[in-house]
Amino acid sequence: MRIPKPIKSLQREDGTVKEVMTANYTPKNFRRIFPNQAFPVLSLFANKPTQIVLYLMANADSNNMIYATYKSIMEDCQVTDKKTVARVLKQLQEAQCIVEVSTSHYMLNPAIILQGNDQKFGLLACQFNDLLDAKRAKNKKTKKQEES
Repeated sequence: MRIPKPIKSLQREDGTVKEVMTANYTPKNFRRIFPNQAFPVLSLFANKPTQIVLYLMANADSNNMIYATYKSIMEDCQVTDKKTVARVLKQLQEAQCIVEVSTSHYMLNPAIILQGNDQKFGLLACQFNDLLDAKRAKNKKTKKQEES
């Protein structure tokens, strides 16, 4: 399986935020997708990991927060193996598609899917990046303690 490249951050190394560019939408370059209609259709043809990704996208609230336990994911996606759910969530975190906020609480990267305008995108992107930075700092601290 090919590992996806991490999504580029909107935050520069010096802490400033990159400017978000928008394009003029015309009927030729604009397509609408209705997740509540499209995701169930896509899940008919999806393998279990893809069904889990679609489930997370469909269950994200308007702030891209997902509240889901392993059990609820397993039941709703008809997955019988808890290891599959754990593996998929870990891979999504490594690819920076989601970040774990707390137990059974994740944030979906707004660069993947978003309900809102460019301003909301910028706010959620900053929040997502802050959560990623906090997670990295925590992991770094844990590694240092293990090495000591």
